[in-house]
Amino acid sequence: MGQIYLQRFAYREGVSKSELDQAWAEAFKTFAQSGNWGGVEKGVTHQQTYGTGWGGYVLIDVEDPEAFGRYQAHHNQTYGHAVHITWEPLFDMDRTAEAAIRDLK
Repeated sequence: MGQIYLQRFAYREGVSKSELDQAWAEAFKTFAQSGNWGGVEKGVTHQQTYGTGWGGYVLIDVEDPEAFGRYQAHHNQTYGHAVHITWEPLFDMDRTAEAAIRDLK
């Protein structure tokens, strides 16, 4: 397992429904072809997508930084007009705090 990232996408204000539908159509095509929303063949593994009323979240596992760069570029070039996208590396906070919590018992 590599580095887990939380990708957040939020629909941009002023984007028409047809623009959003077009972006989703491209996203579905990309996912069908590569198994992830960024169109990379290997180096980024999709874990899960969660939707909300304003956009959503995606969990990805990044094994290859160069593939992650291509993944990000695809998003910016293909969906950037319709959604604002950010990526945050995640860490296991339960494991990090385990000793401190155990010592308080």
